[in-house]
Formats: sequence, structure tokens, C-alpha cells
Amino acid sequence: MQSGSKGEIPMSLFAPTTAESHRKLIYGASACALVVFIGFGVFANNGWFPHTDSLTGKKTGWFGHELPKNAGSTWNPLAAPLPTPTPQLSKEYIYAGQRLLAVEDANANASPPADLAVWRPSSGVWYVLGGPGSQQVTREWGSSTAIPVPGDYDGDGKTDFTVYGVGTPSLWYILNSSNGQVVVHEWGWQGYDDKPLSADFDGDGKSDVAVYRNGTWYVKKSSDSQTLSITWGTSSDVPAPADYDGDGKADFAFWRDSDHLFCVYRSSDGQMQLATIGSAPSGVTPVPADYDGDGKADFAVFDPNMVNVYAWYILQSSNSALAIYEWGEPGDKPVPNDYDGDGKCDRAIWRPSTGVWYIINSHDASTRTVEWGIPGDIPVPAYYRR
Repeated sequence: MQSGSKGEIPMSLFAPTTAESHRKLIYGASACALVVFIGFGVFANNGWFPHTDSLTGKKTGWFGHELPKNAGSTWNPLAAPLPTPTPQLSKEYIYAGQRLLAVEDANANASPPADLAVWRPSSGVWYVLGGPGSQQVTREWGSSTAIPVPGDYDGDGKTDFTVYGVGTPSLWYILNSSNGQVVVHEWGWQGYDDKPLSADFDGDGKSDVAVYRNGTWYVKKSSDSQTLSITWGTSSDVPAPADYDGDGKADFAFWRDSDHLFCVYRSSDGQMQLATIGSAPSGVTPVPADYDGDGKADFAVFDPNMVNVYAWYILQSSNSALAIYEWGEPGDKPVPNDYDGDGKCDRAIWRPSTGVWYIINSHDASTRTVEWGIPGDIPVPAYYRR
């Protein structure tokens, strides 16, 4: 067929129309994309997208509308709410003797305060006063030659009655609060003047059995039953394990009284940290704990002799300020712990001559006085929660 013949439609008639259509489609798509992009920016800038705060757990729906914690979906406003979860502790408490380690849990309920308790060497009986969320308990566990080392060895959130039997070898007797079973560890030796310690060195939520032997630490890790040993300190230093770096693990640390110095081997990065409390007199007792509630143990000492009138010297980790307080009399025993349940360790003493506890509640600075114990008892406050 020749060009221009009837029945043939020249292709050139459609070429301009097709190209123009393509251009219009591209322009339209670009305009829509720009509008969507600008819209995304406006929504993001004003916080109008649904999201859940990773730190606080707060849920927010469309256009910044705050949602309840049990909302089923942040994107779908018609989604059914989630079932109410089982209440959790606001802090997981792990005790190293009288020292407190705390690990924060987001979106959790408040926990009961620590219990006042004493252990009576003459009879081997533990007397727990109890309080909100915890009942009064009396339990015979240990002999007159034993040393109390309470801790949460089974990881159930309750402190277990535990004693260290000095001997060759030395034996740990743990009464698990979770199931009532007795666990015995052979860990320590009388001839080496071992000092029993209890803290969570491996960060598994359970207290580990440990001893300090003339500058060397021997830890039986609860996570895998393996031995962890490190030389950190000397025979004259006083072991002071606590979570100074806030990573949920107890750090190897000691107090050197001659230099008024804390020396820490941080578990988070393996670095050494030094802290001096130069204004404190000699002969003080290390009492590290989280007094300011920032999740890290503060360097602190207690002067049982009140040489300079003041008893408590606390170097706060939150602001590096040294706080000095009068609280106590010569001969008093320091028993710092969180007695009011506000997540901060309270300054407290136990008076051996009368068995009276004197506590300053950190939440409002009010004082609490309780008679619990008799002369000869050993104070063992902890979160027993029976």
C-alpha cells in the first residue's frame, strides 16, 4: 500500500499526543510525591505520627493523641486494648550484704521498701520485721560461728537466708526462697582469712557467691558456675563491690583507708576509676549505694567514731558533689537501704546498745525510729518479701 492511501493511519499523528501524555503523567506524579513528602515532614515535625517512646513506653496515636499503656495498636484507633499485664517491680533489687544494686525497669509499678531484719548469732535465728508487701518472718538458719550473707541467689526477686560457715573448706548454706530447697557451695578457706561477699558480678539477676582473699577476688558465677578471679587490692584494703557504672553488674572495688581512696574496676569497659574522699577521717566504713537515685552506686563512707562530728560522706554520682551529714552516734552501725521504696538508698543506722533503727526517708527527709533487735544481733536489712 502506498503512502497516503486510504485505510492507512500515519504514525506521526499519534507521536506528539503520546509524548505529551507521558509528560503530564510525570508532572502529576512528581507533584503528588512532593505533596506527600511535605505532608510527611509536617506530621513528623509536629509529632502527629503514632509512636511508642522507647525510653518511657508512652504510646501516642494520630495527631499526638496520648493512648493508654494497654492500647492494642498505635496506628489503628479501633484495635481492642491489650490484657492488663502482670505487675512488675519498678526496680530489680540485688543485695550485696547491706549494699543495694538497682536496675531500672521501664513502665513498672512501685515496689515495697526493704525490710528491717536482724540475725541472732546466739541462736542462728533471723528476725524479719516485714512491712508493706512483706510479712513478719522468723527463721532459724545458721550457727553461732557463721557469717550472714543475704542475697538473691535464685533470682526470684526475694532475698534468701544465707550463711557462710567458716571452715576448711568454708561452706555456704543457702535457703532458696523460690522453692525452699537448700543449696550448699564449697567456696572459701579458713586459713586464708577469706571475706565472704555477695553481689551480681555477671549481671544475670542472681547474687554470686564470692570471697576476697588478701587482694584477690574469687567469684563463682551463677550464670555458668565458672570461676572468675581477679587481683584487685591488697590485704589491708576493704572490698566494696557495687554497680558504680550503672550497667547492672557489680564492679570489683575496694576502699583504701590510708589514702581515703575508692578504686574501681568497671565491668562496663574494664577501665579503672578512682574516687577520693579526702575530708573523711581515717577508720571509716565504706557504704557505697545509690543515694541520689540515678541508677549508679555513689562512693560513700560512714565514720563510726564521729571524729569530725559528721558521720556520712557521700560523693554523688549524679553531680560529683560531696554531701556530708550528721546522723548517728559513736558505735552505731550503718545500715543504708531503700526503706521508703522511692528508688534511693536512705541513710540509716542501727544502735547495738538498744537495737533501735534510725532512718531518714529520702523522699521527704522525715525520720523513722523502730526498735527491732537486741544487743549482740547483726542487722541484715534486705528485700525479703515473704
